[in-house]
Amino acid sequence: MSTLPTNFPKTAAAFLLATVLSAAALAGCTGEPAPTTVTVPGSPETPSAGSEPELALRAELDSYAAQAGADFSVAIYEHGTGRAWSYHPEGRYLEASLVKVPILLTLLRQATEEERELTAEEEQLAELMICQSDNAATDELYAMLGGAEELQKTYGLLGVTGTEAGEVWGANETNAEDQLRIATAVALGVDWIRDGLQHYAAVLLENVVPEQAWGISAGILNPVAEVGLKNGWLQDDLLAWNVGSSGFVVGGSAEYSIVVLTAGTDSLDEGISLLEGAAAIVNGWEPGADG
Repeated sequence: MSTLPTNFPKTAAAFLLATVLSAAALAGCTGEPAPTTVTVPGSPETPSAGSEPELALRAELDSYAAQAGADFSVAIYEHGTGRAWSYHPEGRYLEASLVKVPILLTLLRQATEEERELTAEEEQLAELMICQSDNAATDELYAMLGGAEELQKTYGLLGVTGTEAGEVWGANETNAEDQLRIATAVALGVDWIRDGLQHYAAVLLENVVPEQAWGISAGILNPVAEVGLKNGWLQDDLLAWNVGSSGFVVGGSAEYSIVVLTAGTDSLDEGISLLEGAAAIVNGWEPGADG
């Protein structure tokens, strides 16, 4: 979860999905405050990403997976239509620094509940945590917010069911659909974080340091789109790398949230390459007219 030396420039995108998808909702976490799922325009709740992508796109991802010989999952939510799909949704991965986004949402939820602005210290820690993926800042902020108990409340409100907060942040497992809900909450907002603070979160994800702007930005072609993202990278107990990227593309001809999670590579660079290959396939897909 440390800073990478290689510069991966941020790009932007044009993307359109052409498949009819389900809108099943996930329940919240037991024992938490009455959960709500991510509210989006035109839909009462963010749909499950359980549907498969269009067959030709799935075939391309299958071919890439066979060639790569490593594990990855993809999830997409198209903001304008409310359509969603996932590839290999059953995959489980270490959350790593992706957890820093729901930690940020926890901070913004608390500030909204308390009807206050962020303090200068909170802003500094949040910006270090998201824009530079600073672990020391994350440790401090996580403790200030109340740790796993408060993060779990945020997961419950998001409708996240396959990810549990841990006393040590980032060492837990997650899946692509949960990360899709988190990314969509930042992109489109939720009713328990006021608009100004939601905008602040989106701006942070759009301004990660250049050396960490790799991942879901790969293969995006639209020069006017804005990309907000957060990446995570961590070795498992067998020293294999888990590398993930989650975020959103807005302001172009298509707007969507996208997640790519990978596991099982021998090096971080291999994990990044695997992730960006999958992201580029999805971002570059142009299926033609709907229907």
